[in-house]
Amino acid sequence: MAVNIPHCLTTRVMKIVYTGRVKPKKTDSRRTRVEKELRDAVREIDEQGLLFLLRQAQVLIHNARVEHINAQTERSAPAGKAGRAKSARAQKPVSIEDAKDGKTIFLNLGKARKVLTPEEMKRIVRICYAAETKSEALRQLFTVLARERKDILADAMIGNPDNPLLEELFRVVRTTYRSKER
Repeated sequence: MAVNIPHCLTTRVMKIVYTGRVKPKKTDSRRTRVEKELRDAVREIDEQGLLFLLRQAQVLIHNARVEHINAQTERSAPAGKAGRAKSARAQKPVSIEDAKDGKTIFLNLGKARKVLTPEEMKRIVRICYAAETKSEALRQLFTVLARERKDILADAMIGNPDNPLLEELFRVVRTTYRSKER
């Protein structure tokens, strides 16, 4: 009894018989596979989900650009200055600087440097002092920043209220500012 086997299968079977293994077909690169999976997944995501993904993509692109610029800066900086800058950043992951004009405040969170108005800083100070517990203050800080200043959380890569940078912000605010209510 003769079996009609398509030529492509015959060739594949012959390779198995003669070599003991099948040569894999040329596979797509990992990036191509991931892009395809993403395109397939996008078809099933609602508009809110797409907006969220778009914002996340923008954050990733921004962070990659910043990392690239920082790497270029570190390569071009003299060895002594680069070493001092790194150690200073490692010692102070969170700092608050008042601008000379009094109209802006610079908030450094890790590698992110953000500008705040005095009103925004007063609100952060009130949250840090008004909460009953530190964990409650951290939750409130995270919620307010997520609602009003998403850019701070995104650039500092703070994804939850338990982030060490947020805890350090709480500590620095409490040591730098005093509440008028207390």
